[in-house]
Amino acid sequence: MIGRMLTLAAVVLAARAANLRAQDITHAYDHVLNYRAQSRLTLATGIPYLAIGEYAYGLSDRVTLGVMAGVTPSVEGYGIRVRTVVHQTDPRYRVYFCTPVFYYPNAHISGHGSWWLTRPNINFEWMTPGGFRYKVGGSVIAVASASEPVSFWDAVHSGISFPVGPVVTLQLEASLVTRGLQVTGTNWVGGPPVILVLGTSWAL
Repeated sequence: MIGRMLTLAAVVLAARAANLRAQDITHAYDHVLNYRAQSRLTLATGIPYLAIGEYAYGLSDRVTLGVMAGVTPSVEGYGIRVRTVVHQTDPRYRVYFCTPVFYYPNAHISGHGSWWLTRPNINFEWMTPGGFRYKVGGSVIAVASASEPVSFWDAVHSGISFPVGPVVTLQLEASLVTRGLQVTGTNWVGGPPVILVLGTSWAL
């Protein structure tokens, strides 16, 4: 429920993205969004993914598109991730929207074929002068297959990233998966009701 409300707020904020001035946008020590024509490589581990990698390219100073591949203890997945700045009037604070979409060709829901997962999320992020970034946010998680109805979960998350060099960052994010106001149970497709990401990114 919380995640869905926050994601709905992102849709409203997205209408303001076109009005952002270029000088309001800063991607210093940024592992999520790139400047236009800038590339970035990210490698990460955590739960449920043992390993996941992404190549991301800045379509503009406000929009970045990434392609991803990863593996869990039992299945592999492939996908894309689009993110955009929806509000930023201060270099030290921004709101951005992110939507990963994953395809699992060899996974099974209740014994039926491959499936898709998407997780639109809204993020509220602060940056210190030293390049540390802190964020909180919420999301909706939707999973579907050809033979099963769409299932929905919510998630709330927080994260931190910090620079370890002029083009390298480290990041940590933790999410709690819920249904409404309750932590989800065994029906969550990801196993434990948590999502953890520990990664590093390089600007290319």
